[in-house]
Amino acid sequence: MTDAVFDLSSARRILVVKLDEAGDFVLATPFLRGLRASAPRARIVLAVRPAVADLAETCPHVDAVVAPHPKPGGGIDLRGVTPGGAAAFAEAFRAGFDLTLIPRYDFDRHGATALAANSRARAVVGFSETVTPWKASGNAGFDRAYTHRLTPPPGRHEVEQNLALLRFAGGEPDGDGVELHLTAEDRAAAARLLADAVGGRIIAVAPGAAAARREYPPERLAAVVAVVAIALGARVAVLGTELERAAAERIAVALPGRVTDLTGRTGLRLAAAVIERTAGLIAMDSGPAHLGAAVGVPVAVFSCHPEGGDTNHFHAPERFRPWCAQALVLRPAAALAPCPPESCMAAEAHCIASIPPELAAAQILALFGGSGDASP
Repeated sequence: MTDAVFDLSSARRILVVKLDEAGDFVLATPFLRGLRASAPRARIVLAVRPAVADLAETCPHVDAVVAPHPKPGGGIDLRGVTPGGAAAFAEAFRAGFDLTLIPRYDFDRHGATALAANSRARAVVGFSETVTPWKASGNAGFDRAYTHRLTPPPGRHEVEQNLALLRFAGGEPDGDGVELHLTAEDRAAAARLLADAVGGRIIAVAPGAAAARREYPPERLAAVVAVVAIALGARVAVLGTELERAAAERIAVALPGRVTDLTGRTGLRLAAAVIERTAGLIAMDSGPAHLGAAVGVPVAVFSCHPEGGDTNHFHAPERFRPWCAQALVLRPAAALAPCPPESCMAAEAHCIASIPPELAAAQILALFGGSGDASP
């Protein structure tokens, strides 16, 4: 198909299905902003995973947010996240959505296509199952759920792919910057958590990722953080789930009396509000890196994806680097055997461990050094 599939300016009811992770949601915010600008009269309902509802509920570009929960014995329960969200979805479902959009370029592992196929929309628009080999295998037959499918060039950033889908659906971007919308309560809570660092410089560290191969080894990370914090005269706030507590403790040993351990103590928005108060973030290829980009601080990311690796791979920084001007991606010079040249596929930290700590610290200091005292 060569023409736009829809006249968004005339749309009345639109469903966006974004059942992905926190970082994916952040990378979709330019898409949502452009959709709102392109369909000013539409009632836009956004479906997200429960884990991402914390970020989505303050998004000003949609009218309602729902979070599908699996029902015992099968099916889903669409619970409202925003006031009236579930009712808005039910009303639009009864009337029939004009358009359902699925801004998910890669493998659909959370049922987005199934929800879209059952949305009763006149047009269902998404990326073809053929865009990556693993999507073609794991989502074989999913193209039948779409009335219109986009197959864009590979190796582009997710922000760019999502905006290509917006154009395909008849919309125009309203800028490409990522964003989050924090409340006054979020910021006040972050200030309380960092009360012991008032007046001083702070750097944030998020040591966790979805897979162990994407985590820089804790002992090396602690060494890097110590060099950076001492050189900057900064305290350190460690963020993550309770699973990252051991890494936080290792950093605390390297920096006695200078670490605030916030692992297991923040939701996503509160974590973003904490990061916003810092001079920079050191993270893995994971959600916190995108939170940092969205709140405007310098972000340094450790990636397991080697130089020269497949640019369309699900680890590739070409697709998933933080979408901001002050971003640094630290990556292996090459994949280590037995990993293929395309990317690290080990069960544990492997290729990522070959990033020299001394080089990482020097590059992070260069990124953070000129950022000034970012504490409010």
